[in-house]
Amino acid sequence: MDNNEIRQTWREAAGRAYRPSADSLEDIYRSRKMTSLDELAARYRRFSIMGLSMMIVMGLLWPLSHAGEIMGSWRYVVAVSAAIYFGLCSSIDWWLYKGVSSIDCYTMTVSEVADKAMYYRKRHLQSMILLIPFAIAMVCIFAKPFISDQLMITSMIIGVIIGLVIGYRQFTLFMTSYRNLKRD
Repeated sequence: MDNNEIRQTWREAAGRAYRPSADSLEDIYRSRKMTSLDELAARYRRFSIMGLSMMIVMGLLWPLSHAGEIMGSWRYVVAVSAAIYFGLCSSIDWWLYKGVSSIDCYTMTVSEVADKAMYYRKRHLQSMILLIPFAIAMVCIFAKPFISDQLMITSMIIGVIIGLVIGYRQFTLFMTSYRNLKRD
């Protein structure tokens, strides 16, 4: 086989290669199958909505609740700090949701998709470094009025342990989605 025959064979093979039309790509994109990127964005959106809900509940309803009345003047400190904490959580998760949602596998190159995904993964980890000490401070602020109530402190410790287990599970799900995204 000479060079011209190789070129001709190559052109024929390229002509037979699958070239999806814009409509078929759109159909693939619109299908109900969620990609790792879609799952990641949906998880960030859910967390943002949960954070916003908790901000409203803790900021507005906590001071009016029976537990808030027991705390006395601390109820306002708890309400404001919890509203700030959950508002910050919600806004970070919303920003991450919008960022991850902006990644378009169909129009971006593989390196652009990988770079953006790693950028948002890094920001996720940095936000955890910021929010974990804030959460510890929140638990301490919440526990201060109940320092003499052994049952309440025990309940809070159990709640913290359950929260750590759930939080670790969610963290592993986020990181698994990022790993799957990198693998895909």
